[in-house]
Order: sequence, then structure tokens, then C-alpha cells
Amino acid sequence: MSRSVRALLALAGLALVVGSAGASPDAPPPAPSGATLALLAQPPTRTSIASQRIYFVMPDRYANGEPANDRGRLTGGRTTTGFDPADPGWYHGGDLEGLTGDCADTSRGLARIKALGFTALWLTPPFGQKPVQGDSAAYHGYWIRDFTSVDPHLGTEQDFAVLVECAHRLGLKVYLDVVVNHTADVITPTGSAYSGAPYRDCRGRPFDPARHSAGKTFPCLRIASMPRVPVLLGSDRAAKKPAWLNDPLRYHNRGDIAFDSCSETCLEQGDFFGLDDLFTEQPRVVNGLVEVYASWIARYKIDGFRIDTAKHVNAAFFKVWVPKIRAAARTAGVHDFEIFGEVFQTDAIDLSRYVRRRGLPNVLDFPFQDAAVRFAGGSAGARALSSRLGDDDYFRTPSGIAPTPPTFLGNHDIGRAAQQIALQSRATGAQLLGRVQLGNDLMYLFRGAPVVLYGDEVGIVGRGGDKAARQDLFPTRVAQWRTETRVGSAPIGGGSSFDVKSPIATRLQTLAALRQAHPALSTGASIVRRAVRGVFVVSRIDADARHEYVAAFNSGTSTARVAITTATPASHWTPLLGTAAATSDGAGRATVTLPPLSSLLLRADAELAAPKPAAPLVSVTADDLTDLVRLTVAGGSQPISVAFAVRRAKRTWRRLAVDDSPPYRAFVDPTAYRRGETVHVVAVARGLDGSTAVSRVIPVTPQR
Repeated sequence: MSRSVRALLALAGLALVVGSAGASPDAPPPAPSGATLALLAQPPTRTSIASQRIYFVMPDRYANGEPANDRGRLTGGRTTTGFDPADPGWYHGGDLEGLTGDCADTSRGLARIKALGFTALWLTPPFGQKPVQGDSAAYHGYWIRDFTSVDPHLGTEQDFAVLVECAHRLGLKVYLDVVVNHTADVITPTGSAYSGAPYRDCRGRPFDPARHSAGKTFPCLRIASMPRVPVLLGSDRAAKKPAWLNDPLRYHNRGDIAFDSCSETCLEQGDFFGLDDLFTEQPRVVNGLVEVYASWIARYKIDGFRIDTAKHVNAAFFKVWVPKIRAAARTAGVHDFEIFGEVFQTDAIDLSRYVRRRGLPNVLDFPFQDAAVRFAGGSAGARALSSRLGDDDYFRTPSGIAPTPPTFLGNHDIGRAAQQIALQSRATGAQLLGRVQLGNDLMYLFRGAPVVLYGDEVGIVGRGGDKAARQDLFPTRVAQWRTETRVGSAPIGGGSSFDVKSPIATRLQTLAALRQAHPALSTGASIVRRAVRGVFVVSRIDADARHEYVAAFNSGTSTARVAITTATPASHWTPLLGTAAATSDGAGRATVTLPPLSSLLLRADAELAAPKPAAPLVSVTADDLTDLVRLTVAGGSQPISVAFAVRRAKRTWRRLAVDDSPPYRAFVDPTAYRRGETVHVVAVARGLDGSTAVSRVIPVTPQR
């Protein structure tokens, strides 16, 4: 749905009454003060993921440490073992031992990943797989049959323990890819097309599973009454672990998702490309998925989960599952456990509801990916990047945790970074290299945690997504991959990617060192200074050290001379990336020169001033993109944070959100209040020195 259509629908469905303080039938409550004010005014916080640089790896394609496990302890041909290293869709022999290496050699293994400047490892699911389904093998890890142990193709539980121990010794966090939506395809339904027939309990009465999700009980079910009757044959009856997964009533049994004509219920309850879709509305399924994944945290002290196909799980699931997983992590001694989900959605507003309403703590930033590759590829200007930062406000919640999603340019599903950028630019050779470097610069200097797909650091391009984006780093036997064009180096032939000296890897190391030395590039607020055609300029603010950075990007093929206004007047600006220094005048104005396809990072020599903020002026309107009520405080060039709070009658002030990137916004959800109820809202501005200023208290009656 386009933004313009969504805006019309939102305005048509939302009435909003905003009054002056004297117009409320009851006297407005006093503005927050004292300890309440101090608590509300706290600036945004960031979780540990904000400071991470993540290397995303598929163990089967990284390095082969133990050839004896190539066939997963199975015998026979590839349709039994899944092993065929000459075919892109089958196991190639990479394993956990090869990924780990000796934990010291910086040309191989985890020590190499650390030397490239990464601080975290995200690896595809290592769990026991159904080796072969259809015309492909489970080398990617998403066809799980045994959730309790490591797939034999990758090694053993001891190999996994050694990998995590080595990673932690090197200072690398380990994020494990997990699946809660489905298992391997074991159930044979009576008909594969999606069925919208209602569920019926044991007495034949229809019911809506959503009315029972997040509860402690669930209607009894009969196999014969399922929308598609599930059938298990022979050894399939006990193929999965743990044992509760072998009960066919633990699955939705509706048939395959029809992606070209599918309702939200279909997306959540249908089989994802035939995989057995878990009935996640059932308490037994929710608690079973807590138990199995909590055991991995307890055994190995892993640091977080990336959740596959999070878009396809019912709306209430994460509100129940996430708190239990985090509690299990705390019990295991992992107190900053990260969770981020895969929701393949390039519209930030649609994506935000998975955080705001469904309880996902964080999501992969598909909207950034779309905007960034178009900008770096030269097919679109900078406006979408500016909009992406503005849309962060839809992800802000009362927790006060600033949106810091994992960002990426390409992945194992849609295609590699270079391939995605090449699609936008049709560039080759040196120009493609320049555009890829520009894309990585943007990703590392933008807010969020940059994610690099294994092999992108050595210039692998590939020819598309899925199987075409999952090349081997060790010497490959896939003929096509030997001859594929690479960025910054020659085709690999029969060689090893570990021996490639790539300018991309060198640039990633430089960018990683900048983020490590300058925390504002990871955790600082963002203030867009310019977003016109092929030029994007953003300030990053170090609130603790009171320094401003300016990151500027030019995706055009000619030099750009750009005037901007900063928050740091009368200062020399030292280049940290690029060579062009700058000086700001008494009003903070500076001019920077950007060569074609280039990036520039400057740091002001002078400290930021910390004037006391003025009392914020709050505007209240129906949001034009959602069914929410929007609260806005206009921003200037000086960095502040603005907290918004709401108070219901006879209750205390409760924070809605806090924002440190202008324009400052928060949202009131009408569904959280009684029809016709009047609430009061207020905004609190906080300067860099901790001083505060409070807006007037405004009565608002959001009506559905």
C-alpha cells in the first residue's frame, strides 16, 4: 500500500480532538516535576547491538575443517546425504571446525573475522536438518528436524561449544539464527493449496485461534477436523526432536501460502514453501519453543537470536515468547541478550508495527537496504535515506531504547551487496567498486549495526539471490562460481577466497576502526543536514564528549560543493575519512567538497555548546500514514532530546517515547484508550548539560 493511500485511509478513520489547557472539562494535571520529570527526561538508551559490526556466515560455505563429516554421517548418493559440492543447492562440506579455525590465524577462521573489524558473528541455523527436500539440500539450515543438536554435516555439539568459546575469547558475540515459524517438511497434507476452512474443536464447534493465543489453555483438536488433514508415514512419525514436534496437531495444517493472493491469516497460518507451519497460538507450542531455544542459551551462553520468517508468526506470539527467552538468558548469565527478526518489508511504517504492536524487540532494516543500494547505485537520490531516519520515530516505544536495527546492503536471500548495487547502476569495473565502497561507507556511518554477508568482503558479486548468492570461500567445485566476475579482483578460478587481497576488505577494516574509535558513529543521535539528489549529509552527535561529526556522501559522477549548517560554530573540522578539511563560521555554516562517488567524515575540533533548551511547542495531529495520533516538536540545528509523556485521569505521567533526532515525534495509539476518553500530553526537552524545559500540558481526545 502506498503512503498516499495509507494517509487517506488513516485520516478517514481517525477523529482527533485537541483543546487548549483551559478547554478540558476537568482542570489539567500539573506538568511533571521533581523525580518524575528527571525520569521522563532521560535521553534514549541503546542496547549492545548498536555498537556491533556483524559478519553473517553460512557455515557450509565458509571453510571445510573436517572432510569426514561432509556427508553428515550418512551413506549413499546425494539424494540421501545431501552432499554434492559441484551443485549450488547441496552441501559443500563447510563446517563449524572450519569456521572456528585455530582461533589465532588471522587468515582463516574466527580470528580472520575479528581482524576484518567485526565484533559479532551471525550464523545460519546449525540444528539437525532433514538433509534433502525436493531438488535441494538443507545446507542453509532452515529445514530443522532436530532442534536439540547440531547437524552432523556441520560437526558436533562439542564443535559448537568450541566455536562459541573461541568467539568469546576473541571478543566476538554470537547471534544464532533460529526458526519459530516452521519445521522441515515432514507432514503430508491432503491437498497442498491453502484452505481457509475454520478450525473446529473436538465437538465440531468453529473457533478463532487468535482468541486463545497468549493464553494458558487451547481448544482440543481432532486430526480429521483440521483444514488439511495431516498424514505422517513410516519413520516420519517420530522424525523430529523434541518429541512434541511429532504431534500433527501442533501444526496449522492449512496448506501452502499463496503469496500472490494471501490474507494476513494466510501468511501466518499457511506453510512457507511447504514447510510444516507450527501452530504458535497454542501454549504448548510457545512453551516448547521457549524450552528448546533456552537450552541453547544455557548450554553455550550465546548472545542473541536472529528470528527467521518472523513475519509469518501470529501477532501475539512474540509478546509471550520474547520475555520468556530473555528471562532464560538472564538465568544463564547473559544480561544483554539481543533479538532481531526478519520481516521482509521495505516500507518502514508497515515494518514498525512488528515492534510497536507485535513485541519484536528489533528487526532487520529492509527499508534501509532498499534506500541505500538505490542511493549507492545512483538510481535514486538521498531523500529516502532522510525519510528512513525520520521513520525511526514509529519504532520508538516507552522503553526509551532508540531504534538501532541491523543494517545491510545484501543478503543470502535477495542477493549480495555488489549484485544489488550493480542492479541499480549497471556499473562494472572501477565504477562498481567505487559504488560498493560508497555503499559500505554509508552503512557503517549510518545509525544501526552494519551486517556484511560472508564473501562480500572479497568482492563476490553473484548473479542473483538464494542459491546464486551462497558461494564457497574455500576452493569451489561449482564451475559457474569459478568464472564469475568479482569486484576489485579477478575471478577466483580454483583458488581460495582466503588468499584474496581485496580493497573492499581493507575499506571495511578502516570503517570498523572508525566506529571503534568514535562511539558516536554507533550510538550518537543523527541530524540530517542535507538530502538533495545525490548528496546526503548527516551529523552524528557524541553527547557525552560533546562533539559533532559530519558524514557526507556523493553518489553522483561529478564533484559536489555543498553548504551545510552545523551545531558547532567557529570550528576547524578534521577529516577522518577522505582528505578535505572544513571550517565552520560563527553561525555554524560550512562548505564541503565531495568528489564523485565519495564519502567524507569530519570531526569538529571545538566542543558543542550546551545552551538551556527552550520550552518545546507541541503540535498534535492525526498522523497521515497510520491510525496513530502524532505529537511533534520542531527541531533546530542544536542537539537535544525530547521526551513525550501521557497522563490519564487519576494516574501518573507515563512516557510515550523519547527522541534525540529531529523532528522530534511520538505517537498516541487510540486503541489504548476508551472511546471518547481525554488524556493529557506533555513534552520535555533536555539539553546536553542535562537542563530541561517543559511544554504546556495539552488535552487530547483520540477517537477511533
